Amino acid sequence: MKYEYSRPGLVSGFRRLALAAVLAGTATAAQAQFFTAANVVNKAGTYTDLGTTGTVITTPNFDDANSAVQTLPFTLTFNGTAFTEYVLNTNGYIKLGNVAPTGQFFSTYAQQAYTGGPLNSSSQTNLILPFNTDLEGGANTPEYRMATTGTAPNRVVTIQWKNVSDKTRAAAAAGGTIDKQFANFSFQVKLYESNSGIDFVYDTAVPSANPTNASFITIAVKGNSSAVGQVVTAVKPSNNPWATTTFQDKTYAATGNAHNIRNSPTIAGGDPLPDPGRTYSFAVPTPVDAAAQVIYGYSQLAVPAGQPVTIQGVVRNAGTAALSNISATLSVSGANTYTAPAATVASLAPGATAVVTFTAVPVPNAGNNTVTFSVSVAGDLNSSNNSTSMVMVTNPTTLSITTPGNVSSGFVLPQVDDSYYGAKYTLVSAATITAVRTIISSAGDNPGSSKVTEGETVYGVVINASTGALLGRSADYTVQAADIGVVHTFNLTTPVALPAGDFIVGMVGLASTGDPYFPYFTQTETPSRPSYAGTLNAAPTALNLSAANGTIGLRTAFDAVLQAVSNCPAPTSITVSGTSTTASVAFTGAAAGTGYQIVYGATGFNPASAGTTTATFTAGPGSVTGLTASTCYDFYVRTVCGTSGQSTLAGPINFCTPCVAPTVSTFPYAQNFDAVGTGQSLPCGITVTDSNNDGFTWRARGTVDASLATGNISRSAPNAMVYSYNNVGPTPTVGADDWFYTPALTLSNTQRYRVSFYYRTAGQGLSERLEVKYGAAATPAGQTTTLYTNNNITANTYQLANNTSTPAVADITAANGTVYVGFHAISLANQGFLAIDDLTIGASPLATSEALKRAVSVFPNPSNSGQFNLEIHGANAAQLTVEVTNLLGQRVYTGTAKDNLRTVVDLSALTSGIYSLKVRNGQEFTMQQISIVK
Repeated sequence: MKYEYSRPGLVSGFRRLALAAVLAGTATAAQAQFFTAANVVNKAGTYTDLGTTGTVITTPNFDDANSAVQTLPFTLTFNGTAFTEYVLNTNGYIKLGNVAPTGQFFSTYAQQAYTGGPLNSSSQTNLILPFNTDLEGGANTPEYRMATTGTAPNRVVTIQWKNVSDKTRAAAAAGGTIDKQFANFSFQVKLYESNSGIDFVYDTAVPSANPTNASFITIAVKGNSSAVGQVVTAVKPSNNPWATTTFQDKTYAATGNAHNIRNSPTIAGGDPLPDPGRTYSFAVPTPVDAAAQVIYGYSQLAVPAGQPVTIQGVVRNAGTAALSNISATLSVSGANTYTAPAATVASLAPGATAVVTFTAVPVPNAGNNTVTFSVSVAGDLNSSNNSTSMVMVTNPTTLSITTPGNVSSGFVLPQVDDSYYGAKYTLVSAATITAVRTIISSAGDNPGSSKVTEGETVYGVVINASTGALLGRSADYTVQAADIGVVHTFNLTTPVALPAGDFIVGMVGLASTGDPYFPYFTQTETPSRPSYAGTLNAAPTALNLSAANGTIGLRTAFDAVLQAVSNCPAPTSITVSGTSTTASVAFTGAAAGTGYQIVYGATGFNPASAGTTTATFTAGPGSVTGLTASTCYDFYVRTVCGTSGQSTLAGPINFCTPCVAPTVSTFPYAQNFDAVGTGQSLPCGITVTDSNNDGFTWRARGTVDASLATGNISRSAPNAMVYSYNNVGPTPTVGADDWFYTPALTLSNTQRYRVSFYYRTAGQGLSERLEVKYGAAATPAGQTTTLYTNNNITANTYQLANNTSTPAVADITAANGTVYVGFHAISLANQGFLAIDDLTIGASPLATSEALKRAVSVFPNPSNSGQFNLEIHGANAAQLTVEVTNLLGQRVYTGTAKDNLRTVVDLSALTSGIYSLKVRNGQEFTMQQISIVK
């Protein structure tokens, strides 16, 4: 398993998570009164700001300050000790009692939560730490406040930190800096009189505009020491949603995560900001406490093929004493109504779980159902965990255990040659499988450990659950960047007819050279149902994918799409194409059909309860209008069979509308290839031509294969435009013949247009070739005029190409009209990569005097110091005016020069870049481009 553990700018990579065993055996009386990780509930909730209720807690300042001793309105029992007072620290925690916290008030480094700070200090005890890091004021003035609600003996104290933000801090002992990630944030601690429980409740955060990076936050409760059994800590990778946070009965380790945050995701599907109201609820173990832990059910259940269905529930002894005669019930409400006969668990030791099975649950009607699993035992002292529920959608076509919302566990599984991971399902009656659906993952590029899934080839499979025989498969599919973290449907090349019984659906990743890739997505389920894996045509193996010692339960997420049983057949062979605002949906219609309807909506929508349905039309293709550019949609099609009703929905087919390509008429035009829209693989307006049709062409990317270069290879992160060589075969033989083009450029015949860009290669003695042209069309044939040719590019650092470089880039002096500039990779076979970044096309008036143009020379150009020598010979003027402007047209220098004399133009105070120098003699002038490279 791989675990996301990313630190861009300092350390970028993935680490294997090592989770120690939770202490086994019977806890002592003192330990039994402290919280346990198993009893923490991570749940959605509501964040309600205190406003002006309660009282303000004053502090000397908002940075590393303690409040005066605060008095609680009731006695809170914490770790077996009664407390009526506490002290608030501005760095996101409170210390119970009347002794103030002493420094160090937060961990030593921003990415090393295991050293320093109150959690790791032997002298700091009885701590409640909802968000402990180095905090300061946020976007508004910070405020700390306490309010009491309810009446005895059910009062609740809420303590609030408002308008705070994390500080920029040193990352680790090895160096580096982690910038502020949350520009503004508020959170609360709730203390409960009735049961001495504690809730941490979080508002959403305002992300900062700083570079995103992982910051390790301490979220914990601590008793009388840092020993196992006296600490519960929260753990979350930085890219993961807060809903996936897990808990452990120990402090943080050097090899693992804390509760990591960042301001924006660095992986597809990442969701690092808290959802408002996210709540971590800590309950003190009681002697008698039966908990409904989890339901082993279906998020989607195909009927009739999957029903009556078997559903299981897991009951856990969350108390400290052995339980006996636990009653368990299961009920279904909604489209179907059913209550199963109660079952009894005879005995259960503290901390143990038991699976209760409910067979033949009838759910014949399609629609949304709520499945509820409940437990009860005599003398139960905690009723808050006695039931749990899930939504099950009964439908004609889908079997799914995937949790809706694409919530990832943070773990990804590796590709193994000729092997699959999958999920097992049971058919009650015969059915035909038409597709496999899953979420494709990527561990990211970490040389020596992993590479991205993008560009790798995978396919969906249907497997015999007993023998492992391959029953059916989809076509090979090359993973695109837009596929990562979203649902992908693998349509089988031939539908697979299955009898009643078990079968497995899964995915295979093709063999690949270099570092391994990790395409398999997992979700949390504790304890988890088995997942399945195996080599094709060999008996499958049931796997427990839990992390070490079962602390975190994991399972794979695969769906089986069935062919619905209907007298009104669904359309087949659906394809979608279109423009930025329209879609054309083609399909093969059914013989019984009198009409068709299209149901569409945002990717991942539920067509049973959402989306838009078109009017009925008589024949395909169907047309959908009013779409939004740069947006991904799912499309379904169904048949209308007159009075016989409708077929099931066939689909989904995913289609992402392209952006509205700009026509550039205002200059300078600047492109750093960083802004790539949703569902797109290139910046808007940039197009490519794979002239040799080998599948290797220009891409907007920041990394390449580790054998060529490590780390981010763009000049201005995150992307450059990169051509990487065709590496097929022991000795690759296919050279480059690949173009990328700018958007349409509207030019004027009164202007000179200057193209400049930066380029680099892999180095290593490899040589790349490039030509730059322009012409009337964004096609190879339409590129008619050469601007630049370089057949020996070897530098592995970025070099500037412009009108003064060697070789030089020629100016464009086109007639009025529209042109495109094309970059043509023409490298020989078996080279490395060619990267282009920070492309600029500037415009300036043509010189009004050719004589003046010949009289003026500027050197050195480019200049490393920012100082330029301006020599003028034969201008026939006593004094001339000199102006320098930047690419925004802002004047940054004015001066004078004399004929037949050298003048120093000092631009040393300016930053590196490209500028325009104008020399004027009365109404006549000449202009040229100069560059500063420091």
